Amino acid sequence: MTKGATLKALTTMIASAIVAAPPRLANACATCGLAEGDQAFHAYKTSVLFMLVSPYASFAAIGGITFLVYRRSQRKNHNSTTK
Repeated sequence: MTKGATLKALTTMIASAIVAAPPRLANACATCGLAEGDQAFHAYKTSVLFMLVSPYASFAAIGGITFLVYRRSQRKNHNSTTK
């Protein structure tokens, strides 16, 4: 085998070992080692939900404020033309 082929084979073996490693060894996720009723498990799930919802809430707030400002300016324009 050439040096390049040996290095490629070694890299493939190491990558396969990392992928096949059990979750405790590889620390695959934060909740894999926790018990089902653990307080940290509940806190982790709740924090993930907050992180998922926050962009949508921010977008909705900015969109709502923009819509209200637009409607208010349209109402002022309508009132000024009817007088």
